[in-house]
Amino acid sequence: MSDDRTLEETTFSIPYAGGDDEPSPANLPGAPKDELGFPESHERRFETYRKAWSTCLDRIQSIVKQLLEPHIEAVIQQVEDDSAVPGLPHPELPVISISNPVFGASFLNDVCSRLDTPSTHLYPSDCVNLTSAMRALITGLVQDTDDDIPRVKHKVSERLANYDINYLAAWYKHYVSTQGSRPVLLAVLHNFEEFDPTVMQDVFYICSQQLPELRLSFILSLSTPLPTYLHIVYPRATLACLRIRTVAIPNGLSVLNEILLQTFFSPFFDSDVILGPAALEYISDFFTRHNRTLDSLITLIQLVYMKHFSVDPLTSLLYSTPSTPSPALLEAALTSILATNETAVDGISGEDAAKEKIIELIDESRSKIQNRYKSIRIAFHLTRLMQLFFVREGYKGLAWNLENDLCAIFGGMFLKRKEKSSGLERSLGYLSLILKKLNPDQLHRLSHEIHEFLQSIDAEGDENLKAAQTEFSDLTQGQASDENSKTVAAEMADWVDDFLRNLLLERLEDILLWEVWYTGMTPFPSELVNPSIRASLLSGLLRPLEFASPSSTSPNANTPGAKVAEMTTVVSDESLWRLPDTSILFRRYLDSGRLINVYDWFESFQAVLETQREEVKKERARGKGRGRKNGGSSSPSKGKGRGGGKASAAATPKRSPTKKARQSPTKNQKGKQRQQPEEGDDGMDEGEDDEEEEEETEEKWQIEVQARFIRALHELDYLGFIKHTKRRADHVARTVFDINDE
Repeated sequence: MSDDRTLEETTFSIPYAGGDDEPSPANLPGAPKDELGFPESHERRFETYRKAWSTCLDRIQSIVKQLLEPHIEAVIQQVEDDSAVPGLPHPELPVISISNPVFGASFLNDVCSRLDTPSTHLYPSDCVNLTSAMRALITGLVQDTDDDIPRVKHKVSERLANYDINYLAAWYKHYVSTQGSRPVLLAVLHNFEEFDPTVMQDVFYICSQQLPELRLSFILSLSTPLPTYLHIVYPRATLACLRIRTVAIPNGLSVLNEILLQTFFSPFFDSDVILGPAALEYISDFFTRHNRTLDSLITLIQLVYMKHFSVDPLTSLLYSTPSTPSPALLEAALTSILATNETAVDGISGEDAAKEKIIELIDESRSKIQNRYKSIRIAFHLTRLMQLFFVREGYKGLAWNLENDLCAIFGGMFLKRKEKSSGLERSLGYLSLILKKLNPDQLHRLSHEIHEFLQSIDAEGDENLKAAQTEFSDLTQGQASDENSKTVAAEMADWVDDFLRNLLLERLEDILLWEVWYTGMTPFPSELVNPSIRASLLSGLLRPLEFASPSSTSPNANTPGAKVAEMTTVVSDESLWRLPDTSILFRRYLDSGRLINVYDWFESFQAVLETQREEVKKERARGKGRGRKNGGSSSPSKGKGRGGGKASAAATPKRSPTKKARQSPTKNQKGKQRQQPEEGDDGMDEGEDDEEEEEETEEKWQIEVQARFIRALHELDYLGFIKHTKRRADHVARTVFDINDE
């Protein structure tokens, strides 16, 4: 490194001089311990996850499409309707305002795809000033139809600027002449609150001056209530040029509740994976507080699915049981069965009989848990139906907040009534009390709604549900007269109370192998959604050995610090010299003040590397000593005295053939006398060679230390731990303080 280079420079060039190092093989993580005995588990679980998640995602997408379809049609109708109000002094620019924080760009993309008209999408970064805004608008509309109409070539001197509105007018005239129609030119403005109002005022004014020659129309995507933002921010002169129309689409918790009601809460859709109260509560809380978008909701549900299938290998049994399951899988299933019911396999003798019994219990649990889950959903929907009816009729009902607490209410259905004695048990009793107070007309309308709900449920294979449908139909046949209305009300209240209690009698956790289909109280993997980046960085720098498993650590022997990495797989303590270079430098970083002298920092780093170098040499020497010991024990014994000396000499490291020839004496004594002076000369030459080799090795070591220091320094700089200062060229400033390194 030359003297004119300082640490204020952001880039250093270190040319590659070549080398004999071979590329190290990729260190792929091995299979988790809980999967080693399940040869069919990994791939089968992945395929099962894909099938379950595809079913859930298709259901959500169909619900979203059903929710947005009428609103898409309304927007399309507003765009195509450009009829002007008669009697105005000047034409108004059509503007459609949409409050769209949940569905984001997907809703607007669907609108544009359904419209057979030129369109462009504008973002705040495209419209920093008037010139860039007009250029983005015009070029976006022109380029959207390049494949439909031929280009007309002009001289450079005759071309209009691509930000001139007259350029768009001339292009539109040519488009109409070639296509024979006058389509609407649609501009979609995403995140309209982030646009500069002064720029958009000029854009709206310029575009309004070209009406009706140009059929321009704007769609504004807002996240604020309609149309408050436009009336507050933009002046009256700008609003006078616009014909603002609003389209209200579902937003906020209504979208979340609708999706959950038609997927995991619906008795008309069988979800393959049952979300427990913990997952539902976290999804609702995160959607309400942090990110009210459809993408975030889908991501949260997918993370629950991924964790469910990654935690338990038994989830491979979600859909079916293998014809020949592995012994490890059967053993795991048996362990789970006995944890729920210790007498489930009593009286079974023989390996084949036990295997058949376990498979039979798995199949029974699969159908039983789905029926139990369906019963919970029926109870929830029936209770919700009655609550909504009571509120419409002016009763307080159960005092449920079905908009904000829908997930908590449904999650309470999973718990035992004894555990929710102050909640669910009280709610069931209060429902019966309100039912008995209804007048004949209210009772008739409520019974009609309950009857329609029960008849709409598919009761195939469920004899209890079929019997309940028949009983309720017989119960409500004779309630037309006012004389027996109180009797019918009391009978209906008793029937509803018994029906709901029977539906909620058993918990899902009481069913064998419930963890295969039900997430239970497993916490949501929140660290995947909102990771603590600062804590992760500091933990990795302070405790790097805890992040490297011995099974996945196989460094190349030729790389710097390879021996140290090999030793860390055996020794568990975190001595400073055992850490990676970046962690060593970071430890010295913590010992410094606000400003760090780079040279002192380098000296402290070099001292640690010297210790590391000595420890590696000691480890090599111990390894060679063990090798000599093993070699001596395997060779035949030659006795003590001189013979022993010859044996030890034979165990010394081999030299090059030339040096070995110089040092090996001949058998006669005269030869030895004649070679004595030559041996002395060779000893002097070897001493000089050793000194030169040591100097060369030391020089290479110093260069290596400098290179490793620069690399570690760049990594800390990249992570944002240091800041360069121009006041002192040989100093850098700390950016992170108050770190607990204990």
